[in-house]
Amino acid sequence: MLKLSLWIATVLITTACSNQPKTALTKPVVRTIAIIPATDPAPYAFENKSAAAFVIPLVATVNYLDSKTKAKEFNEKLLAEPFALGAKLTNDIAAELRRYGYQVQILEAVSRPVDDIDNVDYKTVSTNADAVLHLRFTKVGMFSPRSSTSYLPRVNAQGTVFVKGREDELYDEEITYGVDTRSPTPWAMVADPKFAYPSFEAVLAAIGEVRQVFSTGSEAISKRMSGQVHDAVK
Repeated sequence: MLKLSLWIATVLITTACSNQPKTALTKPVVRTIAIIPATDPAPYAFENKSAAAFVIPLVATVNYLDSKTKAKEFNEKLLAEPFALGAKLTNDIAAELRRYGYQVQILEAVSRPVDDIDNVDYKTVSTNADAVLHLRFTKVGMFSPRSSTSYLPRVNAQGTVFVKGREDELYDEEITYGVDTRSPTPWAMVADPKFAYPSFEAVLAAIGEVRQVFSTGSEAISKRMSGQVHDAVK
């Protein structure tokens, strides 16, 4: 009888404890932010998704091989001049966050896996900042979707804000600019329609303008993302 009474008491206490509301983690005060800088896209993408490729397997294979060859030539021409898009995104966001009043440090000596440089182990990041912002491009390049015969710009980047020793993230969003944006949202921005190129040759002929549209997309993302980060941590 004593054992039964103890068991009932244990069940009642456990049930009562489980019904207690969970205490939310206290939001940290963030005045200093360390940035894990974005690396340059490697490589820049060049893709053509022909509508026929989705119904004719041979067309899909030919299309894939053609895009691969053109991507190589596209990268060679694009990178014939210095073009540090990763540094641009990082510096632009750092400048925006400083305008919001944060002290910002860019972490240049971050340990990165050679075969996956954006897969950073956050436990190894050394900083005394209140929070860390990890920046990376998810995809940058020119893309011809099924819905268009033209090549359109794509600049997609992601930001993650975390506090060391804390499991949940304060911010984790991808922002898109260009072809992946069907309508404007807080996380998606349309590109100027003039940045549409009817052929591969037209892209190569306007390679300086292509560099500029990638920079324009990066700048737009930096403004949007820094504002979202500020809203998330304030």
